[in-house]
Amino acid sequence: MTHSIEVDMSKNSENLVTLTRKEVLEILADTKNFAGFDMRKANLVKIDFSGCDLREANLSYANLKDAIFRDADMRGTSLWSANLEGADFTGANLEDADLDYSKLRGATLYRANIRRATLPTELISREDIQASVATGCKVGVKRG
Repeated sequence: MTHSIEVDMSKNSENLVTLTRKEVLEILADTKNFAGFDMRKANLVKIDFSGCDLREANLSYANLKDAIFRDADMRGTSLWSANLEGADFTGANLEDADLDYSKLRGATLYRANIRRATLPTELISREDIQASVATGCKVGVKRG
């Protein structure tokens, strides 16, 4: 049984409905376009968003633990207060993204573009984040 998902993505919608994990997986089966989508507070643990267009998407408060964002376009994406522990942002474009208050421990940002991104520098040092971008090491994990 096939059914389509209708999502009101207009900014002036009074009853903004965020996508569920099931809806995100159904959309991923058809397309990699999530530009402007609202996925606030969604449980998206371990979902592979590699190569997806997530520009201007709202992922604030989402649980994205161990999610994969390799080479994803995330310009202007809100990841405010999201759980990004163990997430893989290798090659992702996070320019102008909002990662403030997000949990980045164990995430990998190898070769990610973090230009003008708002970073959770009260939780993790900028140097630690930049080291992950440069070397691919995991953020906030002590190296011996």
